[in-house]
Amino acid sequence: MISTGMYGIDDMLGGGIPEGSRVLYSLDPGVDGQLFMISTLFSALERGQSCLAIIPHTTVDAFLHDIGQLREKEIRAADHRMVFLDSVDRERIQRSAPNRAAAEKEWQTRIQRLCTDNDVEVIFGYFDIIYEDFGLEKGLRLLSRDCCPPKSTIIIEHLNFEGDTFLESLAVRKSFDLILTIKSSFRPLPHFNYFTILYTSWSTQLRRSVPFLVKNGHIVPYIPKIVVTGPPESGKSRFVTSATELGVSVDRAGPGRDATTVAMDFGWLHWQDFEITLYGTPGQPRFDPMLPVILNNAMGVILLVDATDHGQLARARHLYKIVAKMHVPVVVAANKKDLPGQMSEEEIRKEIGIGKSIPIFLISAHRKDDVRAVLESLVDSITRFIY
Repeated sequence: MISTGMYGIDDMLGGGIPEGSRVLYSLDPGVDGQLFMISTLFSALERGQSCLAIIPHTTVDAFLHDIGQLREKEIRAADHRMVFLDSVDRERIQRSAPNRAAAEKEWQTRIQRLCTDNDVEVIFGYFDIIYEDFGLEKGLRLLSRDCCPPKSTIIIEHLNFEGDTFLESLAVRKSFDLILTIKSSFRPLPHFNYFTILYTSWSTQLRRSVPFLVKNGHIVPYIPKIVVTGPPESGKSRFVTSATELGVSVDRAGPGRDATTVAMDFGWLHWQDFEITLYGTPGQPRFDPMLPVILNNAMGVILLVDATDHGQLARARHLYKIVAKMHVPVVVAANKKDLPGQMSEEEIRKEIGIGKSIPIFLISAHRKDDVRAVLESLVDSITRFIY
């Protein structure tokens, strides 16, 4: 397997990219996604693999400087098994070749020679200038097994001006073994970038879309806001505490009463290579005017109910109706399964009016394994959501 060099993505691909694959990183215009290709390049070099970088848009020195800046790590070609075809080579080919066919042949000859002389295992091709020079089909042929060693892995970056139809056609034609797109959101959420595993030849998994951020020169899958809501004393604060590594709760206790949240719970966690932020809402009806504000921009919601308290169901039903209008993934957690008198999943589903497509988990919010199972289900739903 070839590692993508990116947190979490290798796991989503079943361990990485099979050797000998052909990969497309497709960037929408305006999206800062160059680090995807660079991360895979750094990973290959760190593993000691011999690499060819085809960079007709820039010089070797400029390329190494730029990727070092993005990765926040200096790189020297002399320290690695790395060879190049750069903008200087392109200019020489253009000057010497009498026509486009001759230029294409010269590119093919140079690629084959460098691959043979250096036992190249992974080829990184920046496609846009090649596309401009030779067109789509001939450009893709230069970066295919027609010109490259049959066992080499070919990674291509392309700035996609053609749109989704173009990518769908590549998937249907099976031009690539992996197509990964990098886009910006158009949902009514704060602006964020996300990647989508559009197609893989080695698995039948559904498409998965995941927001990401760049942190210390790495791509990190990121879920900026999951809201935990539910009736009073359903266990929301305990759930957030059990789920997160760092959290804050604003509670107040009256005479003879347990503490109740009067503002919000906050929690942060790094889980399965995801950066996740949890927001817990107060449950009392008097705080309902706050709910639209808290739910605004949420990427997913966990509705928590006390499975031993039938009196909570009406309040839970009201909260569920509010959440359902958000059109985001929802998971229901029925808390206090370790106490007597708990309701069944079927009863909870019927009384609150929850459809069969929404999972219900019987949990104890004190048990981290139970809490993480709820999070895992919601994160899986979020990554399958269409942005």
